[in-house]
Amino acid sequence: MYEKINEPVHVLASFVGRKITPHAFTWGRKRYTVKRLNLVHTNRVGRELVFFFSVSDSSNTFVLSFSPSALAWKLEDLYTDGSN
Repeated sequence: MYEKINEPVHVLASFVGRKITPHAFTWGRKRYTVKRLNLVHTNRVGRELVFFFSVSDSSNTFVLSFSPSALAWKLEDLYTDGSN
């Protein structure tokens, strides 16, 4: 099942050189641990280069975005198997 979320989240991430790696994030009152980084890509939104991360915990896949100019993270999308 797919759901468009588009909400701000708090993300624990490491920034090493030019590489950004999300490790966990809090959405609402729940904390999700990133078990797998599936895909990273960038996309221009206006003049800004925004980073997108497809990440998974043990049962869901999420798309997180990071805006370097605002130093802000968003949960863009949620994919579940529908059994939750």
